[in-house]
Amino acid sequence: MRHDAEAYPTFESLVSAIVAAAARELTGVVKKTADQVIRLFSALRPQVTYDGSENQWTASIGAGEFRRSQPASLLVDALDGVAKMAADIDCPVAVVIDEFQHLVETGGASAERQLRSAIQRHSRVGYVFAGSKTALLDDMTSNPARPFYRLGGRLFLGPVPRDDFAEAIRRGFSKARFRVDSEAVQRILDLAEDVPYNVQALANMAWEMVRAEGPGGRLTIATLERALERLVSQDGPFYSKLWNLCTQAQQRALVAVVLTHGYGLYAQRVLQRFRLSPSLMTRSLSALASRDIVRREKAFDEVRWRLEDPFFAAWLVKVGAAPSVAAADSA
Repeated sequence: MRHDAEAYPTFESLVSAIVAAAARELTGVVKKTADQVIRLFSALRPQVTYDGSENQWTASIGAGEFRRSQPASLLVDALDGVAKMAADIDCPVAVVIDEFQHLVETGGASAERQLRSAIQRHSRVGYVFAGSKTALLDDMTSNPARPFYRLGGRLFLGPVPRDDFAEAIRRGFSKARFRVDSEAVQRILDLAEDVPYNVQALANMAWEMVRAEGPGGRLTIATLERALERLVSQDGPFYSKLWNLCTQAQQRALVAVVLTHGYGLYAQRVLQRFRLSPSLMTRSLSALASRDIVRREKAFDEVRWRLEDPFFAAWLVKVGAAPSVAAADSA
């Protein structure tokens, strides 16, 4: 069973989804399945309902108000129920929770401790905890002071292989009988910095523009530049808000990330250019990361800071924010 933690506003809603997923895994008549779920998840006092027309199970939990002060306990009870189910059906079960850091941010240190205590007892359940905030997940598993220290194996996924990504883009345009310049496909990946969401957004905008040309349309570098311009203009109000909510030090750190491509931010020449001390650079980057504007990536001994949305850099250039700040700092 797989769940995206960010898709659920509360622990209770995620727990209800886990219970409903367990019901789907159980085979048998509806009454028997409902009885099994109630027995396996007895600590939650669930109510389960089957919709025959949709062939779908739904669930709600009946835990009292005294439990709501410790929402992580509800999730622990749900995972304990999954473990009982795995033993009951004599079959290993996998639980995948995407954007796992959302649970940690919501539940705090108490949630980490309770979850660690529960899952280490579940011999028949395999867990995959995934997330996009790699710095947080890295600290969770590498910091000796945290409950998830060295629990399980760690796997950091790199970018989608460029050749595969490029072929998928090329194939999409070719299916519509559009001509495609090979360098244009690579340019999509360059402008989007291989970030899947941004690649999709830019490719889709370019596809619409090529389609507007009529039969025989062609994807070119010029098309992509116009597509990027349109995307940046559309999201201009959002980028403007992000920029204006940053302090001056954060703005300078952000521009430093753009102009250095995120490398060597603590080099003396970079700190001097942007009038930032090492401590102020650290505080500024941490603040930007906490708002999901930048992220820290580490490969071997090299550290790079990247924009979560690479098109934000294009907006900074478009409005003149990056050049003007850089000029002021180098003066």
